[in-house]
Amino acid sequence: MSLKDIDGKPIINAKKPITIHINKNDISKADIKEPADCAVARACRRELHVKEVRVHLGRVYLRANEGNWTRYVTPKALRAEIIAFDRGGAFEPGEYELKAIPPSKAPTGKAQGSLKNKTRPKKLHKKRAKPHVVTNVRTGPA
Repeated sequence: MSLKDIDGKPIINAKKPITIHINKNDISKADIKEPADCAVARACRRELHVKEVRVHLGRVYLRANEGNWTRYVTPKALRAEIIAFDRGGAFEPGEYELKAIPPSKAPTGKAQGSLKNKTRPKKLHKKRAKPHVVTNVRTGPA
């Protein structure tokens, strides 16, 4: 699924990474399972002066103006903190880098992978392990 807009406003991919600092005040006032009001969202609004933020396990969306949203990758360390917080655990203050979307992960509407991988003989295909689904955390588009 390719997410192209939020509330009718287009999404563009970030070109450069940004660093945010999450402090104890951001954490103490945050709401669990709320992409727009979690500790990360509060830190982004405080430091980056953006109008709106949506923080998900895979992506962070920032809207600094009336025109569009900017999409960043949620780093693995921040994802782990979000999961712990949403499940009622502690969120550790710290510095986190929201990375730009790499070209290989940019949503283009095309399937990823090359055609030659799809035409290999069946015997070369390995059976995939069933993916682990993280439960009891925020839901959303990313």
